[in-house]
Amino acid sequence: MPEQKTAQQQTREQFKVVENTAQNTLRVWNDLFFATTEWTFDLAERSLRYNQELRGQTERTFNEALASYRGLYQDELKIWQGYVQGLNDVASRLL
Repeated sequence: MPEQKTAQQQTREQFKVVENTAQNTLRVWNDLFFATTEWTFDLAERSLRYNQELRGQTERTFNEALASYRGLYQDELKIWQGYVQGLNDVASRLL
């Protein structure tokens, strides 16, 4: 006949099962917490890096646009000065 377990032995086994389940649950929560934390910091770091690169590209584009505008403005100013000078030449010949 198989041995019958005492109530104390059955209680100990049940507590051991509950204890193992609780430890496994805590281990899973701990792993989940650290994985989530690592993922969050990685995401924040990548976001900062992306924003820095985007800011750099935007600044370069703005500087290039400003340089192009300056060049066009200077060219138009030279054209206008040439036009005014031409009108002055014509006016001085007539007078």
